[in-house]
Amino acid sequence: MLDFLRLVFVSPELVLALLPIAIYTYIPDWADLLLAPMSDGLGWGLSAAGLSFAMLAFSYKESFELLSLSGGKKVLIDWPDYPKLKMRILVAFAWCLLGAVACVCATWMVAKSLQPLFGVTLMISGLLAAAASTATIALARFSLRELLGE
Repeated sequence: MLDFLRLVFVSPELVLALLPIAIYTYIPDWADLLLAPMSDGLGWGLSAAGLSFAMLAFSYKESFELLSLSGGKKVLIDWPDYPKLKMRILVAFAWCLLGAVACVCATWMVAKSLQPLFGVTLMISGLLAAAASTATIALARFSLRELLGE
């Protein structure tokens, strides 16, 4: 349980997700640059949501590949830290999913003019969290390839 709490609250995903919100708290007008193009059409917001869903799909594919115990990766099941690896991958996948949902909600907020500046901030938070989790999974994949000599 302690490891799970550390994964969620001491993570680059959380830092990158909260950074735009912290900036919005002190400088609410910072998102004006992206608000104009998003208000003109839904293309920007839908592109961001599409990008976050693409990161989610990539994370799913790579997570499935990391956790599949075929070929040389069968040795991982005997590794004492395999449950931690699995938990980290699942948490990274959850961050990616959360980022995709945030982008969809942000697009809706801007389209309905419900606090559009916060909507843009939420979209950027979602994209940054999804990008950080995707990078985490990609780095885990590279490390595993190096360890197993693939």
